[in-house]
Formats: sequence, structure tokens, C-alpha cells
Amino acid sequence: MNDFLDVFYRRRSIRKFTEESVSREDLIALLKAGMSGPSAMNAKPWEFVVITEKAILTKLRKNLMFAKMVAPAAICVLGSKRLQANKGGDLFWVQDCSAATENILLAATAMGLGAVWIGIHPVHIFERQVKSILNLPNGVTPLNLIMIGHPAEEKDARTQYDATRVHWGAFPRTGKDETIEEDAVLDDEEKSEHDLHDL
Repeated sequence: MNDFLDVFYRRRSIRKFTEESVSREDLIALLKAGMSGPSAMNAKPWEFVVITEKAILTKLRKNLMFAKMVAPAAICVLGSKRLQANKGGDLFWVQDCSAATENILLAATAMGLGAVWIGIHPVHIFERQVKSILNLPNGVTPLNLIMIGHPAEEKDARTQYDATRVHWGAFPRTGKDETIEEDAVLDDEEKSEHDLHDL
């Protein structure tokens, strides 16, 4: 168990990589880890673009202000409306694709690789740049770009646990914000906001 948890603590954002390429087998292993993540209603609203071509990686570096690191490979995680299994993907694609991303990052650490999450969505200019460079089809939205390679830097394992951010049980009620049970009942407008019967 301690070895398993150690992977979480050793996962750090790596921005310096060697020139050694990442094997296709390793990239597939990362994708398998990503797609093993949880998905609301099993919608699996994701697709992935694997980039190893130097010319495309160079374009991404030049156009994305937070992707300047030189890595031999990248995975772009896409929210996929066109392939999602049901409408659950409309509501929860960001969460599902983020879970897939974290799985990829943890798998990279366990495999001795380095990786860093580069945010794309919801910054529209970043989305447009990535859509153009990767020639993305309609029905997909780039959530992020994961730069991957063999690490050329070492960072200490850590946890950023902060007990002051943890609340054991519900927040205490005060006279000012005290509510009654009826407050939790949805009105008609709230019910229509998300027609859950369509899911």
C-alpha cells in the first residue's frame, strides 16, 4: 500500500526532458490508464491525440504560452461529444477527462516517465490554437495537453496536505445562515435547468 501511495507523492510536474523518445508501448499503456478512469454514467466522453512529430510539437510550443518545454511526446485530452455514450457526457465531460488525465500522470510516474498538465479549456484562444494545429474535427474540445518524456530533472516527493482545509462533517450552522429542510426542495425552474430524465 505504501508503494502505491508513494506514486501519488512522487507525481510532480516535470518540465525538463531528455531527448530519448517515448515508446509506442508506453504511450498505449498511458492511454489504457487514462481510459480506466471513472466516468459519469459510463459516458466515456473522451478522445485522445498522441503527438510525437517534432514539427507539430514545435508548433504547439510556439503557440501555447504554457507549453514551452521540449518533450518528445504529448497527449491531447479531448472532450468528445461525438463519441460519448450518452448525454451524461454533456454535463460531466470536464470531470471525466480530468480523471483520465490524472490517471495518465500517475501512470507516467509509476513507469518512470515525467509529465506535465498544460491547461487548454476553457481559454478560448488556447482552444482555437490547438484545434488549428491538430486539425481537430467538430464535436471535440481540447481540455489539456500532457507533455511526456523521460525526466531530465528530479523533484522531491511531497504531499500538500493542509489540515486547515479539511472539515470533518457538515459546516456548523449559525443564526445568520441557518436554513430549513424545505430549502433543499427544487423549484420548477431549477428542475428544468437540467432535464435529468433525458440522461
